[in-house]
Amino acid sequence: MNYWFLCKVSYTKELEDGTVKRMKDNYLTDATTLTEAEARMHEEVGRAMRGEFSVAAANRMNFVDVFTYNGVDNYYKCKIRYVTIDEAKGKEREVKNQVLIAANDLLDAHTRLTKEFASMLVPYEVIEIIKTPLVEVFRYKSPDERVTPNLNNMGAKDAVFL
Repeated sequence: MNYWFLCKVSYTKELEDGTVKRMKDNYLTDATTLTEAEARMHEEVGRAMRGEFSVAAANRMNFVDVFTYNGVDNYYKCKIRYVTIDEAKGKEREVKNQVLIAANDLLDAHTRLTKEFASMLVPYEVIEIIKTPLVEVFRYKSPDERVTPNLNNMGAKDAVFL
C-alpha cells in the first residue's frame, strides 16, 4: 500500500545580488516506505536541480486522495466531514478526511473539490481549505514509465546525462 510523504529538500541558492542563501522546498511523493520516499526525492529532484541538495525531512501524510491538474502551481489541503452508519453498533459515526487538490486560488480549489466529490453518495461538508507550500507532487512511476535517454540512438552532441 502506498502512502503520501511530505519531503523537505534543503539546498543552497545563489541570489541575483550574488549572495548565497540556504533554501528548503516541500515536495509530496507517494511511496511504500520512508526510505523509498527519500530515494524518490533524490531521483526526481536530482533531475531538475543542479548542485548539492539533501532530503532534510520526510513525514507521512494522511491524504485519502490527491488531485493534480496540469498548469497549476498551487496546492490546497482540504478537510471534509461526512457521517456514516456503523452497522455493527447501529450508530452514526463522523468521518473526517484530508485531500490535496491543485488549484489556482481558494475559490478554484473549492470548485474543483466539489466536482471531484460530485459522485459521493453521502452528503459531505468542506470544513477547511488551506494553501500549502508544496512545490510539486511526484506520483509513482513504474520503471517502464521513467524517462531515460537512449544513448545508442543519439549522437554524442545530443546525449543528456542524468
